[in-house]
Amino acid sequence: MNGHNRGFTLLELLIALTIVAMIVAIIFGALRIGIRAWEKGEKDVDIRQRQRIVLDLVKRQLASTCVTDVWDRDQQRVSLKGDSKSIEFISHITMEPGNRFGLVNVQYAVKKEKNGDKEHLTFYEKNVALPDKKTGAGNPDEGDFSELIPGMKSIEFEYLKVRTGEEASTMWQKSWDPAVDKGVPRAVRVTLEENDEKAPIYVIAGAGE
Repeated sequence: MNGHNRGFTLLELLIALTIVAMIVAIIFGALRIGIRAWEKGEKDVDIRQRQRIVLDLVKRQLASTCVTDVWDRDQQRVSLKGDSKSIEFISHITMEPGNRFGLVNVQYAVKKEKNGDKEHLTFYEKNVALPDKKTGAGNPDEGDFSELIPGMKSIEFEYLKVRTGEEASTMWQKSWDPAVDKGVPRAVRVTLEENDEKAPIYVIAGAGE
């Protein structure tokens, strides 16, 4: 009878505790992986929503491009001009919340990280007076730009030019010089490439529609 009523030995208890500890560690490990995956998914959703909101505003601003008699600090007439990493124009729509005053001088610039290869889309705005006066459109310093979209592998602007005449055609080009190209491009394309694993994002906005 004494043999049937004996309790657990110390070795059996240690083995049981070890098994329980392993099971708990596996459960918490799986839970931690699940939480990290959920947090990453939430972060990706937030990034995509931010990009979508920003690019929609960029598209609206470009569509409201205004070719008017606004002049910069060097007394040069401001029209849409840009290259693959920057663009400047006058728009009826502002990016800044609560700013409802007239025309704005808009400048977008792609800047690289100081200690890395990632690129950031930044912007600058300044209100300008009505086009019946020559007024400075703004020559911002580096610190005047605000960040819109960070951490991209590549961000580029392209400009759609329409050729007329016998050889009528359209072509995308890397820069737009109003002194050479005349007026504004038919459209502006913004390409954002986050990394090699994800397909680039393309946004095409008609300029001055």
